[in-house]
Amino acid sequence: MGYYFNGILTSMEAWTTYKAKYEHLCAIELYQHIVAIPISDDFYDELNNEQAVKVQNYDYLIESIKQLCSDFSMISRTAYIEVEYFGGVGTQNAIVWDATHIIFEDTSSEHAVNKALQQLGVVRTDDHDEFDTVKLGRHRSTERWLKEEKHLQ
Repeated sequence: MGYYFNGILTSMEAWTTYKAKYEHLCAIELYQHIVAIPISDDFYDELNNEQAVKVQNYDYLIESIKQLCSDFSMISRTAYIEVEYFGGVGTQNAIVWDATHIIFEDTSSEHAVNKALQQLGVVRTDDHDEFDTVKLGRHRSTERWLKEEKHLQ
């Protein structure tokens, strides 16, 4: 069974500030003060405008998503993550901004998302790493996150 997720992790305040600007921007309460913004096909297309410039070392990150994350980071630390696994083999990429500056980046590492979550203030427990603490594994795909989770209004 595979796992696939790409999205933005930021604060409720950052999402609230920008939600009216984008028709397809939806957020899901993830953990304490953090919301997940899964990158749906519609949201990707809305940001893309047929002019996507991919960011090196990422599969799905484009310059317009990178800029949005930087904008969010003026309000609170913000991460972009992408994870893809199938049969236990795969990759994780993560980048974190604070006040428009990139403060962390890790590509093609098995711990990239955990390290990014640490930058957002997530603390692992004795039984769970950061990924499991925020329950990022509760759905196996970005599409499932969008279909099965309650979207914030």
